[in-house]
Amino acid sequence: MKKLILVFAAIGLFTMAATTKMSMSNDKVASMTELKNDKHKACIDACNTCITSCKAVEKMCDAKKNDKTMETCEKLCKECISSCEKAVKCMKSDSKNTKSECLECAKICEKCATECDKFEMADCKKCATDCRMAAKHCNEM
Repeated sequence: MKKLILVFAAIGLFTMAATTKMSMSNDKVASMTELKNDKHKACIDACNTCITSCKAVEKMCDAKKNDKTMETCEKLCKECISSCEKAVKCMKSDSKNTKSECLECAKICEKCATECDKFEMADCKKCATDCRMAAKHCNEM
């Protein structure tokens, strides 16, 4: 009977050790993922803010369909949204293409900012500022 209790105790001890080791491994993986995401956090946040501003301007441009002066602005906002979304996806997955996607994103963000600065609407001014901030962070990648 004592031997049986000792066997069960030993099995329990090995099970606890194995479970603890697996749990520690999972924690390591989670913290490594957080470190990768933290590395890009400021850029991801700036790109997401840029996306939001560009969508607001795009919506405003779309409402003013008859205003031909806004066509380029709307087109660049769409390109900027697409480029920022690609860059964010690369950063979140820590892709090997992150640097090149971010550099391309920075170029498009700068173009969009320059175009938005041509207009006096508050949404356009905010978009220009947010695009420049995203370009700054993307260039630093």
